[in-house]
Formats: sequence, C-alpha cells, structure tokens
Amino acid sequence: MNRAGATSLIFIAVAIAAGISGCRPTEITTSSSITEVGAGSEAGAVSIQQMGGGIDVKDAPHGADLSTMGGDIHLGSVASFAKVKTMGGGISIDQATGSIDATTMGGGISIDQANGAIKATTMGGNIQARIVGTSSVRRDVELTSLGGAITLTVPKDFPMDIRITLAYTKSANRTFEIIDHADLEQQETPDWDFSKGTPRKYLRAQGRVGSGLNHVTINTVNGDVILKQE
Repeated sequence: MNRAGATSLIFIAVAIAAGISGCRPTEITTSSSITEVGAGSEAGAVSIQQMGGGIDVKDAPHGADLSTMGGDIHLGSVASFAKVKTMGGGISIDQATGSIDATTMGGGISIDQANGAIKATTMGGNIQARIVGTSSVRRDVELTSLGGAITLTVPKDFPMDIRITLAYTKSANRTFEIIDHADLEQQETPDWDFSKGTPRKYLRAQGRVGSGLNHVTINTVNGDVILKQE
C-alpha cells in the first residue's frame, strides 16, 4: 500500500472514531454481568465486539478478545491471550502474561509489560512495547507502523535475532534513525526507491543477542526506531 492509500484509510478510521466519540466506553471487570465467552474463545475469556465506542477492561485472567469499529481500547491485566482490534483509536495494555495481537487502523499502541509474544500493527501511530520476564520459551515480537516511531524495551539478557526496516519518504524532508543498545549492524540504501509510489529510502539493522531464541521484527515508515535494553 502506498502512502496516499494508507493516509486515506487512517482518515476514514479517525472519522469513524470521531463520529462515535460521544459514546461512553464499555467498562467491565471479571465480575461484571456482561463478561461473556465469545465463539472460538477460551473458556472464561472476556469477549466484546461492538460497532463503536471505547472499551475498558480492568482484568481478564482467562484472556480477552476485544474489537470496536471506532474508539480507544484499554486492557488492564490479562493472562492467556489478548486479541485487540479497533478501526480508529489507541490501544493500551498494562500487563499481559500471554500473547498479544493488537491492531489499529489509526492510533498508537502502548504495551507497558508483556511476558509473552507480541504482534502489534498500526496504520498510523507510534508503538511502545516493553518485554519483561525470563526467556525460557520463545517469545517472538513483530511491531509494524505505516507512519510513526517504534520503541521496544527488552531485558538486558533477552536473547534475540532482530531485523529492523525503517523506510523514510522523500516528502518527509528529514531523515530518521535507528537507535539501539545492541550494537546492530546498520545499512542505508543509497538511492530512492520509486516502486511503492512515494520515493523512499531504507535504513536497515540486524543483529543477534545471545542464542537468538526470540525473533524480533520491526518495520516502520517515517518514524525513528529505538531499541532499549534494561
């Protein structure tokens, strides 16, 4: 998808969100009477699919499957799995002990603590994610934005094989950078690529930490990438 197409999708998503912004968020806890098990979900999982408005789930000890056509989604503490999707709005997850699959057509994604695999995708917005815990089992991370900065924080001993691709367009009138604490090898393409409509160059970084157990893939357009070890 070219930049113009992505921008159009973001505009549509944001317009949907704006049209329903007056709706109050759906707020639930595991003791709420509207907690339900969705088709195909694990037993006891919180499942909410709605046509619009925000969703706020404080606690989902058996997993969560949440989607809205427009509005922010907040998920407090979740175990087992978290599948979260909004057509226009931000996504925030405080703490997850299972896998995360988060998608928004227009908004940022923030994951404060993740002790499982992460897949996070936004058509336009920043992504911030923080991995915690040990790495005795594989926990792959895939972060993708078509227009925004991406920051990933991992434990100092987090074993990973990492691949980063940062594309920046000629129309941005500035360069972007990959900042990392893992001494990654970086290369930049010398010529503009016209194959995707908007001329762009690519800055790529790759490397390996420890055994390389966890595969980390980061892709963004017109945004810095920051990889931190703590």
